[in-house]
Amino acid sequence: MHARDPIGRAVAYAVDVLRQGAGIAEVADRAGLAFEDQIGPHLRHVVEHYEALLSGIDRGVIDYDNRSRDREIECDVARARARFEALAEGFLQRLEQPWPDAIAVAFDGGIGGDDRFVSGSTPLRELLFVATHAVHHYALLRLALKQRGLNLPEAIGKAAATLRYERERQAG
Repeated sequence: MHARDPIGRAVAYAVDVLRQGAGIAEVADRAGLAFEDQIGPHLRHVVEHYEALLSGIDRGVIDYDNRSRDREIECDVARARARFEALAEGFLQRLEQPWPDAIAVAFDGGIGGDDRFVSGSTPLRELLFVATHAVHHYALLRLALKQRGLNLPEAIGKAAATLRYERERQAG
């Protein structure tokens, strides 16, 4: 897979987003924040979505709802950072193999969570989904950290389209 291929570019994006998550964990840790109160649950959620994607690619079905919900990630900064880094490496290694053209995605639905849906998708679409999903959680964490007087780099927690818009607005 070449870096100019859509999958290669999406994996590079995933790796960048995963490393941002590790960076958020580090900022919270250096500041001495109670990681398990607010930061850890968001980062665990992001990690587990990326794990579901990576493991689902080869099984043919991605199931974001049946996650491990590993509470240790929520409480242990080192464990969270290690999982982010392992995922980044896992996606880079996965680039060396062929990717399927299509994949199924399983969802729980309904108000009570009693319905099960399976929908067709592509690995590219799912790579982009988990990235934007992570950015959404990072935006929430950006606000939580800002309330504690901590600032993250400008690109963390902002959608790619927002960053492009801001760049174009400044240039023009």
